[in-house]
Amino acid sequence: MKRTSLYYFICLSVFLVSITGIDLIRVSDAHAIPAWARKYDQPCQMCHYPAVPRLNTFGHKFRQAGFRTPDEINQDIKVENVSNYLSVRGRGGYVLTNFESSSNPDISDFRWNDTTLFYAGPAGRNFSGFAELEWEAENTIGLVASISGLWGSKDHFTTLRVGQFHTLSRVGFGGFDRPTGISTPSIRSANLTKNVEFKLGADQRGVEVAHVYQSTFFPERSRIILQITNGVNTDGSGAEKDNDTQKDYTLAFEQILDNRASGFTLIYYSGIYTDTVAADRFWFQRYGGTASWVLPSGLEFQGGYIRSTDDPNISDKVNANALYLELEQYLASLELTGLVRYDIIDPDDTAGDDRTTILTAGAVRSMQEWLKVSVEGSANSKQAGDTTDYSLIGEVMINF
Repeated sequence: MKRTSLYYFICLSVFLVSITGIDLIRVSDAHAIPAWARKYDQPCQMCHYPAVPRLNTFGHKFRQAGFRTPDEINQDIKVENVSNYLSVRGRGGYVLTNFESSSNPDISDFRWNDTTLFYAGPAGRNFSGFAELEWEAENTIGLVASISGLWGSKDHFTTLRVGQFHTLSRVGFGGFDRPTGISTPSIRSANLTKNVEFKLGADQRGVEVAHVYQSTFFPERSRIILQITNGVNTDGSGAEKDNDTQKDYTLAFEQILDNRASGFTLIYYSGIYTDTVAADRFWFQRYGGTASWVLPSGLEFQGGYIRSTDDPNISDKVNANALYLELEQYLASLELTGLVRYDIIDPDDTAGDDRTTILTAGAVRSMQEWLKVSVEGSANSKQAGDTTDYSLIGEVMINF
């Protein structure tokens, strides 16, 4: 790392880690709170742990039921105060990256990542709506919007979701929820094979049917999910026109294990990817799972593994592996969470020089109900070329 970059890297690390430890204001003293906290007159910790937007068990149940509490299931709900359904989020910060390869220029940028408007809530007895309109720094607009229905009792119900939505990543459980820190594990945010431009975290258009029930084998809720979606185009986007008429399929099982949001998710994804440039057509599969275990002390163990198969024809079959392990420690007295994560992506297990490993460490602090400060540093090592790139990100998130 160049001396100048190293100097700024160390200075910014010290500064950001220092401010996350300063008790500027106690959470209980905060007055501005997001939409659901306003509606129920409760702190954000009612649904979130250890930091917004990560959910606790109550928050997962609330989302599964179409943004209803258990007592509100099968009750007529009127949208009388729109402020109870609207929230605005903004995220910005600083990025410092040092590339070992001289062909890539280093990065030192202040950035405003995005400004997002959320609308979410139930309407009537059976239906709910969700909309997320995101204005990103590149002046592009991202839209996620869906309509959901719910039928059944509080411990045994079926839901239907139609629209352009987060498939499982960022709305799932046991490793598929929104991250505590800034970045998400690579099994959700990266292409896992060399041929197919597909990420498990890609938003898509389609329909989802899910069934939530109370199993005799587990103390908390189970959920079975089936999704039928358009799939992604050559650029890996599921929010634009797909390149073929075939549908993709997801089958998943989620299990909550306790009131601290310990649990696991099992997932199988089958899709068709058509590369119109290379005139190739791939049938690809992704399957595996994630799990988290949260101890009463605030220590959490989290991890996941995804096996990937691309099979355009039997002579060019590609098998790949991706996994991550994460350790988090929440310090309640400081509203501070420290985390470390190790990612491995091997896009072709028959090749010996294409593995990527990423070591990430960070700290997150909720300073007020509406303010979160995060810092993450990472070392990204590529076996091909034997290079390691270093990055430091500081982010401030406001949420009203």
